[in-house]
Amino acid sequence: MAARRAAPGRKRRQEKAPAFGWVKPALALATLLGSAAGLALLVNWMDDPRQWPVRRVEIEGQFQHLQQGQLQRELASLVDAGFFAMDVGAIQARIQDLPWVRRASVRRVWPDQLVVVVEEQRPVARWGEYAFLNGEAQRFAPKEPPALPALPHLEGPEGHEQRVLAMYRHMQRLLKPLNLSVVDLQLDARRAWHLHLSNGLKVEMGRRQPAQRLARFVRMYPALLATGSGRVVSVDLRYSNGFAVLREVDGMNARGSG
Repeated sequence: MAARRAAPGRKRRQEKAPAFGWVKPALALATLLGSAAGLALLVNWMDDPRQWPVRRVEIEGQFQHLQQGQLQRELASLVDAGFFAMDVGAIQARIQDLPWVRRASVRRVWPDQLVVVVEEQRPVARWGEYAFLNGEAQRFAPKEPPALPALPHLEGPEGHEQRVLAMYRHMQRLLKPLNLSVVDLQLDARRAWHLHLSNGLKVEMGRRQPAQRLARFVRMYPALLATGSGRVVSVDLRYSNGFAVLREVDGMNARGSG
């Protein structure tokens, strides 16, 4: 087939590239670079502590063991970075690491203030030799623990804080009708329970059913006081149907049973 010839008088169209086709991309790039530079300048300006100093640090909370001065000293170096540049998360973590702090929250307040809300640990018992338990059986250990002799002393294997505290509270309820309270409660490595009461009485409860054994003792205690002679020194509840009693008579110990 013969190739078709162009009709007479018709000229081929030639596409010409625009003379200034580079202008739009160049303007876009310049705008982008200008925006990036402007953003960098803005960030540097906001991060400048001389432009945005933290002028006020407010600490909220009710404290018995924490000192405001100690908290202020911990915060001093952390707010030097300025209002925008300071790391609020790091500040919160630093405060929560203090021994007497249970939890803390930190927030910025425009334009130059930092507010720190601190909840202090409330010990309900001494744990072991140096630590304390709060109401949720969480253990904490201040560097210089106060004596706090009014608190009961609890002790047990690692990880048994919740169990020991729950047993202490249950025993407190059982002993209330006798006007007695728990002074010392220990769970040893063999999982046996040992108890000291507010009247000096020592109670051995063994490993099985300690609460049921103590409840049986509470029922028998008035009769125990009414019979026999001498002060009751200790009671051994590790018997299925009764208990052994150690009395002090004329400075000597005498055993009995119940």
